Amino acid sequence: MPISIAKAQQEAINSGWLDSGGDDINSFEPVRMGISAKVLAQYGALLKLNVARLMNERKVVASGALLDDNNFKIQVSEDGSQMQIIMNAYFDYPNKGVKGVKSSSNAPNSPYQYKNYGMSADGRDSIRKYIESGKAKISTVVRSKDKALGIGMERKGLNLIDTKTETLIYMIKKYGIKTTNYFDDAVKETFKDFELIMSEAVGRDIVFTLGRLNKKG
Repeated sequence: MPISIAKAQQEAINSGWLDSGGDDINSFEPVRMGISAKVLAQYGALLKLNVARLMNERKVVASGALLDDNNFKIQVSEDGSQMQIIMNAYFDYPNKGVKGVKSSSNAPNSPYQYKNYGMSADGRDSIRKYIESGKAKISTVVRSKDKALGIGMERKGLNLIDTKTETLIYMIKKYGIKTTNYFDDAVKETFKDFELIMSEAVGRDIVFTLGRLNKKG
């Protein structure tokens, strides 16, 4: 989906931006960059699409919650001067990866590392739901030397799902999370032509603003 200056310009016109007030030659109010704001909104939408695609291609997606509106928001200021990307803090773990308690081979350059085998109740619930979705591929074989995993879980009253959950949590903590760079690459792909496109958008905003001021003068 290429970024369209023409589309952004037409949306700005349709929204009444060209007829809006606040650009009196004697006014100190900031100029509203209507076309720039629309272009930034297009970049935000494209970024979310690219993030979703790379998450799927690199098998990052589990429940898909990272892309929910509550966890992934794009906010563009009304004057078109800035765009904020608001994401759940967890997004960077599969992006940069996490070193495991015993091994860092999955993410040797990651700034993150697990220190122990514990996991919060919310984390366990998320892992359990992931397994129940059928997307997790995991063996329930318990190796006698893996004391941290717990021996004889079935004898302790854990059902199959609980056993799989404990096993997967242990494996994640021991070996860490593999680096995928899904987010970094999505940003690079999305904003590769950002400087050129935004320069054109700002230029058109300035032309329209000067045109309005000249008419009022």
